[in-house]
Amino acid sequence: MQQEKFTQEVARRLRQLFANSKLGMQIPVVERHRLEGFMQAGIYLGLNSKAELAQLMEEIHIEVFGNTIAEHKAEAPHAWVFEEIDYGPYETPAYVRNR
Repeated sequence: MQQEKFTQEVARRLRQLFANSKLGMQIPVVERHRLEGFMQAGIYLGLNSKAELAQLMEEIHIEVFGNTIAEHKAEAPHAWVFEEIDYGPYETPAYVRNR
């Protein structure tokens, strides 16, 4: 039940973000990061896997834009709203990293 509710909310947020992007609206960085954090929380809680959410994002992108994420990136690299961020360095506590 919770997994389905979470997945529906992610889908709603992705649709809204992609639709606004398609309309030419500048998506605030904070909104992108908020959605990415929400999705990461779902992964952490075991509601979805990273692969499942990536597939959901791909499906909604096709629904909104009519093409895949890869095709969209190739056609208009400046318009792509998500970037893959490596948070790996932050998995080590700051007091260890700063030695």
